Amino acid sequence: MPDESDRDMYVIKSSSSSQSRYIRLPPVNCSELSPIGTSITQLINVLPSSNWEFTFLTRTSVISYFLLDDLKGTITVKRRLDREDLCRLGICSCSNECLLKLEINALSDTYTHIIYVPIIIIDENDNFCFFSNDIYYLNISENVPINTRLVLPIAHDPDQTPNNVQSYLIVPNNYSEFRLDNQFSPSMIIMKELDRESCDKYYFNFCAYEGIENQKRSCCTTVVLTITDINDNSPKFQQDQHSPLIIKVSELSPIDTELIQMKAFDPDEGLNGQIRYTFSKWTQNDATIIKIFNLNPLNGSITLLKQLDYEERNNYELQIQAKDSGSNAIPTYATLIIQVIDENDCTPEIFTFSPADVQLINNSIIYILENISLGTPILYVTVSDCDSNENGRVAMKLISSFDTTSPVQLEQVTDNTYVIKTKILLDREQNSFHSFTLLTYDHGHPQRSIESQFELQLIDVNDCSPIFENSTNYSFYIDENNEENLILHTVEIYDPDEDDHLTLKLKFNNKQDYNNIFQLNEKNQLIILKRLDYEKQSSYEFSILAEDAMGHKTFVPIVIHLNDLNDNPVQFSKKFTQFQLEENQNNHTFLGHIQAEDEDENDEIIYKIHSEDLNQTKNFIELKSNGDLYTKISFNREKINKLKFRIIANDSLHTDLISIEILVLDQNDNKPTMISRSPYCYIYNKTNSNENIRIDLESYDPDEDDNGNVSFSLVNPSSMEITLLSNGTLIVPPLFQEYQFDIYLHDQGKSKVLSSIYKKFILLIVSDESECQNYSIISSIQLDQRTFIYFISIILISLLCSTIVILLICCFYYFLQRRSRRRRSLNNKTTTNLTPSFSSSLNEDAENDTLLLSSPSPQFTAMTTVSISTTTTNDSTRLTTFADRIPTNKSSSLSSSSSTTYVKMSHSFEDEIL
Repeated sequence: MPDESDRDMYVIKSSSSSQSRYIRLPPVNCSELSPIGTSITQLINVLPSSNWEFTFLTRTSVISYFLLDDLKGTITVKRRLDREDLCRLGICSCSNECLLKLEINALSDTYTHIIYVPIIIIDENDNFCFFSNDIYYLNISENVPINTRLVLPIAHDPDQTPNNVQSYLIVPNNYSEFRLDNQFSPSMIIMKELDRESCDKYYFNFCAYEGIENQKRSCCTTVVLTITDINDNSPKFQQDQHSPLIIKVSELSPIDTELIQMKAFDPDEGLNGQIRYTFSKWTQNDATIIKIFNLNPLNGSITLLKQLDYEERNNYELQIQAKDSGSNAIPTYATLIIQVIDENDCTPEIFTFSPADVQLINNSIIYILENISLGTPILYVTVSDCDSNENGRVAMKLISSFDTTSPVQLEQVTDNTYVIKTKILLDREQNSFHSFTLLTYDHGHPQRSIESQFELQLIDVNDCSPIFENSTNYSFYIDENNEENLILHTVEIYDPDEDDHLTLKLKFNNKQDYNNIFQLNEKNQLIILKRLDYEKQSSYEFSILAEDAMGHKTFVPIVIHLNDLNDNPVQFSKKFTQFQLEENQNNHTFLGHIQAEDEDENDEIIYKIHSEDLNQTKNFIELKSNGDLYTKISFNREKINKLKFRIIANDSLHTDLISIEILVLDQNDNKPTMISRSPYCYIYNKTNSNENIRIDLESYDPDEDDNGNVSFSLVNPSSMEITLLSNGTLIVPPLFQEYQFDIYLHDQGKSKVLSSIYKKFILLIVSDESECQNYSIISSIQLDQRTFIYFISIILISLLCSTIVILLICCFYYFLQRRSRRRRSLNNKTTTNLTPSFSSSLNEDAENDTLLLSSPSPQFTAMTTVSISTTTTNDSTRLTTFADRIPTNKSSSLSSSSSTTYVKMSHSFEDEIL
């Protein structure tokens, strides 16, 4: 029994509520010989001080062995605890130890606990071993071979190791012919040949020993071994006779099912070979085996006489005897162990109980308060199954509907205990009834299950505040100057709680004094007592308070808006507005917004440009109807620096006028330029003075301020005596001379600086104006040396290309003409004289010929074109005409040294080329 010091060892599983716990106690050992009335444990010692009431939660046959004191929780032995009976009945599993599980419900005014008490039944050596018979008669042939094994009967002891049979012994063993083999199934081994004539019977005192070494007990039987005359072959089983044959049979096997055929063989003939099968005597002494199993004596087939039940008995040991029909037949034994396979033939069962603050009716209807906290246990469930192993392992799950969320959740406390807890916050006003289903199932095949339906009824709690109908739409719009005692609205209100009384009243803040303006009557109608004036106050805000009997309050805001009449003129706050715009902005740039004031809130004000100013603004300014001003172009300050116009505001009844001025701000977008041009001629009169000459150079930048402020710089001067000030003043010595330099101009822009450079600026210091004019004429006709070389190069390249093209054409036609001459038949003798050849050529195509005359020149080749279009003249006339044009000092014959070349070109490409 655990004492006070063991409390820290207890395993306690707490639920979300501190009043419910599952307490797991350490195992308690109890001897199976404990007398009735023995106290096992006292549960009140592990619980806090309170008035407790204890009841068994376990609903199996285990509780028939114990008594429970309902006040102190004392568990005592009620009836004899026989471990062997408990194992046989399947109340505890005896594979390792006999463990009984008790679950006890402990209730007090404030607590609800489940206490798990495991009790281990300690095996005691309370059973004596015994043999089924006092005398066993065995027959053996005298010609049995050496090392033949003679199976001896086994002793029975239902106790657990080490209290059961541990060893066997022949006391005393004075026979050297035999040796005891003390194995699982004891047997005697023939050590010497037997001689029936010498000894036909042997008497053995065969004893079995049980218990531990210093407390051994024994039981004995007499074995009479008779040596029979020769029937020298005994039956032999197909199975190994030295080890038992183990088969497994389902407990659901039907009656008359053949389990196995124990086949033995005997090579003898006749009766000596005819085998009959029987149960051994010690097997026949087990009445249960005889009732369940049938052994066919002819073929050794074992069938079922009665259906097996794993829960009643799960193991049977059968000793089969095979014996021939001959004289002095020696039986052969085989051990068959039938292990019953547990089938899932039991349906799970559930047992329920609820905490003290939860009402459970008919084990299916649960009543709880709607304001129960989240995760509170509302039901405990224990499950059981009379099957074993997986078939008896029971689980439970919660089945929820597909269209709703389950209001509860299932948690496993122990292997067989579950707790149902609230999963969501419940609200009776939303749903007063919930249902859920628990599916209890085992893990066997086929699986067996049971569904349990539960209803969850919510008990109403006054937890709701009053609710206004259309609580989000208590805004009213009325015209000013309403009639007195106007019924504005009837307030509708309700409370989801049952039988709740509601009251309504108006609620104003401390600064408001609306009692003489608004009132609620007994019909919950909101009344306006006086006429309202928009000019004094445009809206009224207050609240309506609804309160139930428990003090739950609900406020709803009331907003009353007055519709203004159009009785106020539109007007601008000022009559002139200026907008500034940087130049070069993109078109459709926002300038600003024009806003006129009108005390009438619902009047729409339309803006437009005055008709007299439309022409000057239509290409530059765009005015939206809402008063937004945009540009239509990108302004250039140098072209437009200011724009003025007027805008009219109209509210359909009244108008007002405002003057607008748009000032274009300068950007540094222009480079400075020189006004003074090169060459700059300065007439210097020496009589003036001998001081340095000061010349003011002029520049121009259309930008304003610093953007247009130009600074001068001198670069690459031809004389170091020249000085150029930043303001453009050029200081040179008083000498008649030509100066050349570069002038660099830049402005003073802040955002960016623009610059220009003027290369090779020429300054002439002369004595009179004629020198300036002469210099201008000379400079105008002079070409720059590089320019002259450039043009000459172009001309030469063009001439070269033209000459190459002409030579290529001439070569091409020459080869064509030579081919044509070979085909002709020439009737006239070829001469080197030019006249006949040329005449013949002219006769062929006189109308369309073109004659090109080329005269040699050192640099250029001048081309003269002569067209001959007269067709009525004869050849001689043509030749004369042509000869007249040829200089007389030139030879008329063609030779390689001739300086004159004549080329005739014709359309047909078959004319002669001379």
